[in-house]
Amino acid sequence: MATGEVNKKTALSWLNTFLRDHNLQLARVGTGNANGLGTHSIDVATGNWGNVAHSNNKPPRWLFQIDLLATPIVARHPGGVQEQNIGHITTTAARPTASMALRILPLLKTAPTTFEPADDFEVTALFVFHGGLKEGSSSDSISLDLASGALKRVLSGTRVAAPYIFAALLGSRPLTDTKQVTIGGAPRSVSYGEVVDALRAAITVHPQGAGATSIQAYDLSDDAELQRLKVDLEAAWNSAGPPPQANLTVQQAVDDGSALEFDLADLDVPENPDLLGVDPSVYRQINALLRSGKQHIMLYGPPGTGKTTLARWIADNLPGNDWTLVTGSSDWSSQDIIGGYQPVGGGDVDFVPGILLRDFDHPLIIDELNRCDIDKVIGPLFTVLSGQQTTLPYRTDLADKNSQPYVILPQPKSDAGAHEFAPGKAWRLIATINSIDKASLYQMSYALARRFGWVYVDAPSDLRGFIAAFAARKFPNLPVPSAGDVCPLADVWAAINKARVIGSAPIIDAMVAIKELAPDEGFFGAPTDEMRSAILDAIDMVLLPMLDGIMLQDAMNIADATSVAFELTPEQSAHVKSRLETVAI
Repeated sequence: MATGEVNKKTALSWLNTFLRDHNLQLARVGTGNANGLGTHSIDVATGNWGNVAHSNNKPPRWLFQIDLLATPIVARHPGGVQEQNIGHITTTAARPTASMALRILPLLKTAPTTFEPADDFEVTALFVFHGGLKEGSSSDSISLDLASGALKRVLSGTRVAAPYIFAALLGSRPLTDTKQVTIGGAPRSVSYGEVVDALRAAITVHPQGAGATSIQAYDLSDDAELQRLKVDLEAAWNSAGPPPQANLTVQQAVDDGSALEFDLADLDVPENPDLLGVDPSVYRQINALLRSGKQHIMLYGPPGTGKTTLARWIADNLPGNDWTLVTGSSDWSSQDIIGGYQPVGGGDVDFVPGILLRDFDHPLIIDELNRCDIDKVIGPLFTVLSGQQTTLPYRTDLADKNSQPYVILPQPKSDAGAHEFAPGKAWRLIATINSIDKASLYQMSYALARRFGWVYVDAPSDLRGFIAAFAARKFPNLPVPSAGDVCPLADVWAAINKARVIGSAPIIDAMVAIKELAPDEGFFGAPTDEMRSAILDAIDMVLLPMLDGIMLQDAMNIADATSVAFELTPEQSAHVKSRLETVAI
């Protein structure tokens, strides 16, 4: 996959994850049928939809005519109208929509009545709202006035304003890329950059708190532009202040009407640019498992290596872009995950589906899976995870002992009966386990373990490089270290990892704490008195809890390494040893 496509996917996945932490979501319009148009078609003579009435209702693309006969090139809405339905969304009470990404399909005008759809020159338009939109009906249409930048949506049959705080065009290929067309019998070369420029000139946006202006564009074939997009988007979100609470009512989420179709060979989880220190082999293994048809993934390794973040990232890059995350608990039973008989009011008892069966259309992430009694909790899924149907010990009619029992199917079924739970095409389990905990918490049987594809997420291999990369990102005003500069914190981290491997998360916490305690200090070079004092506090605050239960000799080795790396005084060295003795055995 080209860099631009990877970065576009990365940007949208990052945004969706960012919004999910606010219980909001990104709507991606026109992704259900991959690169097809489903039941829609293009009239190449008019440069519009083949069936305008049908397609304008729920357009799978935002159409733009790119007039190559004009000098300079001009972009127009089909029919020359200033306002047109550009897409459609559904927002719900459970997770309101706070952003939408639309695929712009350029139609290259090469003659007065000839238009050529340029699928390979697609551009993505992105709008971010100030909080979640009020819930409406299924797939409400969205329109944009090209002259004023006013974005509107249909709500309860009425077109109302949809204020937004950020808008952009996302280019997914180098602006210098060209394609050949024929105009008047002569060959003509048109570049991707010319198409993007024409779109920018044609689209006026008017975000809240700013004036009307041409929409900005990001060339995501350049990695630096991906970072600029994230910085600009976060700045717009923070500047807008706390989002208002939408007046939402309860309604079940409705799909955009397109059937979810995907090819295993097309599944791709790109590297997460925000997750520093993860070895590229982790992503290679994840993608190899997905493309080979392994449906369920287990991420395991030391604490603090980013397994939970990575699980969310995987789920967000899978078809459907929606998922549920729960954290394992020793209090769980199979009723929590699968379901079971429960009181339903009025003195009645009935089968109530658990977390998994209630949302059997999307990935389920179980964080710290080994904190629950694994075999007992998801044991009923053993057969399903191996691709076969299983029957649950619960009847559809509790009062009738001969009524049909509920069954869980291993594959999607469009006409599933009332007694059948069929997964959606995107359903899968993604779980995490801390390797340090696995000996002291619940074990996973071999029968269950083999149903997962296992990926080990280790601590960064280059500790010094990680500290340098994180410092450059988090504290950009710090001087760039030279190749020969010492890094005392990396030396202490290495000593800790000889006793108990820890990931980058505790080190990040320690770095942030150190900068609070000693704002003028860096992480490279000879330590100062301020840095010595700060590292002693950071050890007490952050690192000691991660070392509880280590062997006494290992604790003394870490203390000695800390004393040498930070050139501690005898009193400071004694303090470190005393602290480490309290957690050692």
